[in-house]
Amino acid sequence: MSASKSNTDFFLRLAAKPAPQAGGWNESLTVAVEAAVENLDESALRPTPGRQQFSLLDAKRLLALLSWSYARELYSSAEIHMRLRRGTTAELWEGGVPGATDIARFRMENRRALQACLQVALRFLAARKVVEGIVTRINEAYIAAEAARRIIAAIFIDNTEEEAMALL
Repeated sequence: MSASKSNTDFFLRLAAKPAPQAGGWNESLTVAVEAAVENLDESALRPTPGRQQFSLLDAKRLLALLSWSYARELYSSAEIHMRLRRGTTAELWEGGVPGATDIARFRMENRRALQACLQVALRFLAARKVVEGIVTRINEAYIAAEAARRIIAAIFIDNTEEEAMALL
């Protein structure tokens, strides 16, 4: 059995599980993203130099957060930062809540790891669509291209926001 086939089977089984009642659908996506981050070789994560040096735990948290956010089509580092600051989990960050610049820098330094985890998240979402009968199969090439497109969209949005702020 090919790795692609076994991955697809795994995600179809994961997607077929009933979503937890509390958070529903998003919690199932969270479980898939957390599994992707946990299965990632830790040496693939690079600490980000600059204002904030991330611990391994914070780097994993940020990788999971960005993978989940991009899967849900939330791309702006500034928006992600604002949501973190408003959230109840701010005290969990060892080095403090990462700023928008830190998030963007982390994304650039850890693009391969982010691409891999985002593909897992998108594969999970695609598997849910297969289970629901919306689509008939998972297209791995599309998943990879869509993950790359979403990372590029995040870079574009951050650059656009940065340019707009410079004009103000």
